Amino acid sequence: MKHHYIPAFYLSRWAVSGRVVEFAKVHGGKVVAKPKAPEATGFKHRLYEMKGWEPKLAQQVEEGYFKPIDTMAADALEMLYRHGHNAGWTAKSRTAWTRFVLSLLLRCPEDIDAFREWWHDDFGRTDAEGEERYKKWREPSDPATFSEYLISQPLSVKEAYLFTVLNSLLEHDSVGTHINNMNWRVLETPIAGPRLLTSDRPVIRSNNLNGEKGHIALPIGPRLLFIASHDLRFLNDLLRTDQTGLVKECNRQVVEGAVRFIYASDAKQARFIQNRFGNQPQPRLMEQIIGRRRSLDGAVEITDR
Repeated sequence: MKHHYIPAFYLSRWAVSGRVVEFAKVHGGKVVAKPKAPEATGFKHRLYEMKGWEPKLAQQVEEGYFKPIDTMAADALEMLYRHGHNAGWTAKSRTAWTRFVLSLLLRCPEDIDAFREWWHDDFGRTDAEGEERYKKWREPSDPATFSEYLISQPLSVKEAYLFTVLNSLLEHDSVGTHINNMNWRVLETPIAGPRLLTSDRPVIRSNNLNGEKGHIALPIGPRLLFIASHDLRFLNDLLRTDQTGLVKECNRQVVEGAVRFIYASDAKQARFIQNRFGNQPQPRLMEQIIGRRRSLDGAVEITDR
């Protein structure tokens, strides 16, 4: 029932003596720091539960989808730690890491809640073509319109389609292939400098992955940063840039983009976190997806009774 949107295998890279320092914003804007086991944070009960399903089937998205993603990504992360960007990637292991990075952009509670709200609000939306098809197979006892038919479906059916569409977003072939084909690097930061932070919104990305300096990045430990880009000059410049300044910029984006939690190995950057926690969240990929779908003339197509 504990569905981790920030998996323990990932957070454990910041753990000292089995604990990470969790920074959480409480009422009044105060930030509270607590030591937590990686398994005891970054989760929400029943987050990916399929509502309307019997208990032993309701958790199938967590059991059948996210757990396998995280298991394979844990192996890929170990490769990054051991070999950096010289890891001997296979198509399977490279895809596993890409899927994990993409999942971090779409699997958080706010993302799932927003998608579910839109889905159920919009489920009965149809177009003229869909209504015409419905007339051809409509039985006399069926609702008069396709829209009414969809609205009348039980919650379990609506939720099944919800997670089918969500799965298609998480498995978006073109985006995944795009990241797979990028140049991957692992940057090791100076021991003397500040440590990298992570959060419940840990992925850093440019608005245009294809453009000059387009990139996607993820802290993978207090001293390691994964970054991918098509722009080799940009990546090579990063290797030569002021690494302490790079860490500070990454931490700024991670901290300002956080919603509920920020994680560290210690509390040395508490003031930095307090001053910047959630100040400038990055536009969420899920919000962009919902916005585009709302602008369409018709709903997601459902053709099979």
